[in-house]
Amino acid sequence: MNTHCCKRCINRASSLKIFKSGNLLLVVFLATLLLLAPGCQKQKTEPRKLPPLTRLNIFALDEIRSSGFEKAVLHDFAADNNTALDIRLFPDLNSLLTALNQKDNLGKVDVALGFDSAFAFTDSLLDVFDPVPEVSLTEISYDIPKDPQKRLVPYAYANLGILYNEKAISQPPLSFGELQDSRYYSRLAVCDPRATGLGRSSLLWSVALFGDDGFDQLWSSLRKNVRKVYGGPRDALDALRKGECSLMLGYSSIPAWLAEVYPAENHIKSVFPQEGSFQYVESAGICIGAPHRATAIKFLNYLISPDTQQFVMYKLALLPVNGRTTLRHGFASGALNTYTHNRRLSKDLVSQRLSAWLEAWDRLINSLPGI
Repeated sequence: MNTHCCKRCINRASSLKIFKSGNLLLVVFLATLLLLAPGCQKQKTEPRKLPPLTRLNIFALDEIRSSGFEKAVLHDFAADNNTALDIRLFPDLNSLLTALNQKDNLGKVDVALGFDSAFAFTDSLLDVFDPVPEVSLTEISYDIPKDPQKRLVPYAYANLGILYNEKAISQPPLSFGELQDSRYYSRLAVCDPRATGLGRSSLLWSVALFGDDGFDQLWSSLRKNVRKVYGGPRDALDALRKGECSLMLGYSSIPAWLAEVYPAENHIKSVFPQEGSFQYVESAGICIGAPHRATAIKFLNYLISPDTQQFVMYKLALLPVNGRTTLRHGFASGALNTYTHNRRLSKDLVSQRLSAWLEAWDRLINSLPGI
């Protein structure tokens, strides 16, 4: 065997291997350059959005947006169910009711939110809603009043009490008798009963306690202590938190809500007057001729489910109606049963006398200087 020849073959084979290896590296290098070139990069495409399967037309109060309830509940439902939302908001219940009764809106609205028990005392206000036997109310707490015809589905409630700013008042009034005392001169915030559910509930509370003949005497005695009439519960609460007033007729659940959302504001407290409380209940309904009834039914069932009911506490500052909803400690203590007087008022009495009660309240309170 020729040793010199073998060495030449080995060298040639090695050179060929290096050449091939170098070519391979060159090919990889050129391919990488081509991939990085702007014209050769693969275009990124956004995930294709499916068109909504259905739509939901909703009428509600401004508060569902300002409180965050719209985003946390309505938008989540829409995303989970591939539903397009058309939401129209109103500043108060009167304007919402007026819009629902307009001919142009008949048969076009699916769901209306925000109707409280005080406005729903008369059946005439419920004529725009359709019964919803498909929505089960078996998990709704037994003490929440329910419409026998199932036109309204309750989703939030609170018992009314006297809220007070502990920094301004060390000893709150423990009864309506004490609330009339002159030491509370120009310190009380109230809501307008003509346009707000809380205001009307407060008015009906006074009628339930003192009767058709005595409620105006109560407001006549309270008028010197009323600081201002507010257009909504949030406005009145803001005034209480800022110290513009020291007392407020409002939801007893408010201190628990503040403790969760604004922990530093532990100076807002509530007490139930010795005479007893009044229950505020907020409900939703499906409108007659709803164009997307099946989706509306699905939404109402979602609204009263335990998971969704958590947002009633954190966004609306009210208590959940579903008895299976887990309550935080503050809300649990605020939900302790107290005697409520709603059953003292019949629908017939409210229907017959409401206009006169509103006129008397307006004459006594809304005519005050500066209000």
